[in-house]
Amino acid sequence: MNRALLLPFLLLALLRPPAAAQSAPSRADLTRLFAAARTESSGVVPLILHASKTLSTLGPRDAAVLGDTLEPYVRRAFFGPERLPEMERLGLRVHVVAAGEFPGEIARRYGFGAGLLRYLNQGYDERKLRVGQELKVLDLSDKSLALVVTKSTYRMSIWRTSPGQREPLLIAHFAVGLGAENSPTPAGETRVTKRVLDPEWTHPETREVIAPHDPRNILGGYWIALDPEGIGRAGIGFHGFTGDVPKNWIEQPASHGCVRLLQPDIDRVFQLALDGTRVSLRP
Repeated sequence: MNRALLLPFLLLALLRPPAAAQSAPSRADLTRLFAAARTESSGVVPLILHASKTLSTLGPRDAAVLGDTLEPYVRRAFFGPERLPEMERLGLRVHVVAAGEFPGEIARRYGFGAGLLRYLNQGYDERKLRVGQELKVLDLSDKSLALVVTKSTYRMSIWRTSPGQREPLLIAHFAVGLGAENSPTPAGETRVTKRVLDPEWTHPETREVIAPHDPRNILGGYWIALDPEGIGRAGIGFHGFTGDVPKNWIEQPASHGCVRLLQPDIDRVFQLALDGTRVSLRP
């Protein structure tokens, strides 16, 4: 059996239900849903809905395992062009371009960065937008989006409340790098205050300001700043990292306190986490 087929069975072995809420039938349902989603597109939405609900019942370690296993399916739904059966249950819909509309205007209407349109629509070209064109979009206009970083498992999860659903819905799940022992990533509740593409970087030791595109600028072209209120430290944010190979920092304590992400992942976070997005940094 290959690794992709083995993962759900490994997952179920790790899920140790602390309470009746995570019962044997629920685990059996999860196995069945993973099996269905691997072979049928109609199985993806039910899997995401059920697994998201299950995640809320788990401790950090088991939630990380389930999140890692679910990640290819949420990426397929929320960062891919496929128009899945029942995708409206996830807040995904088709937008028909009207006269005078521009990509930025459409993105603002639904509450995401305009770059998300290129993930959701195959062959998308913002320069060739036309009246009547159908675009897959993710409706985040209710501003329910929230980012959760769990420090003990080196994971970031992105959640939203889907239309007609009471339980939060997982829409992204990433491994991250965190602060070193002498400069730990703080814990607390905060918000995104600023998003910058191609930012300058101030070296934390020399205080030299390094320009965008300079090879010494290690931010990977992205900076998402967090409000110091609630976490007790200024200068903390999310960014990419090009200062070393991933094996030397991902899922490890190595930064000056910021949360580092792989380059493909920070771009996806950048398209979702607009100013004001809630952020929880948990032990």
